[in-house]
Amino acid sequence: GRTAYFTEQGEPVQKQFSRNPVDMARISSRFSLKRWHPVLHRFRAHKGVDYAAPTGTPVRATGDGQVIYKGRKGGYGRTVILQHGKRYTTLYAHLSRYARGLRVGNRVRQGQVIGYIGSSGLATGPHLHYEFRIDGRHHDPLKVAARRGDPLPQAELRRFRAYIQPLRAELETHRHVHLARSGD
Repeated sequence: GRTAYFTEQGEPVQKQFSRNPVDMARISSRFSLKRWHPVLHRFRAHKGVDYAAPTGTPVRATGDGQVIYKGRKGGYGRTVILQHGKRYTTLYAHLSRYARGLRVGNRVRQGQVIGYIGSSGLATGPHLHYEFRIDGRHHDPLKVAARRGDPLPQAELRRFRAYIQPLRAELETHRHVHLARSGD
């Protein structure tokens, strides 16, 4: 099973996606529809965010998902693509290596190490190129990552409320309990 936390209204407490796939890295290039490419020496869209960090720095899944691609992918070099539900995919590129045991079909959890920073493919130095897609379309990862997950479906919300009702009642009985302090 899977554990998740929700408000009384059935809204998830945890964000569906974390903003940073790499701890303690600086953003070296932002999402842009027109950016000067340092290797190709021409303008082209940069449909992700680059995080500069030393080679070998762990790269973490930004959300729970399933590995749908692991391998070399043209200018991306060593790449991992994760599917998150039906609509979302994230791409992690220029890796030096993959996490031990990572295979296509594996389920991964938010924060799990999936690879390590490198400079494979078209890269001038060690960094992670990170992309976020919704229904196959690129979106700025820094703008979409902060969204909360989907609320509970109505049927689950009814079961959830039935489950928490007696717990809330129990908490209410202790609402006005006053504890003695030493020295009183």
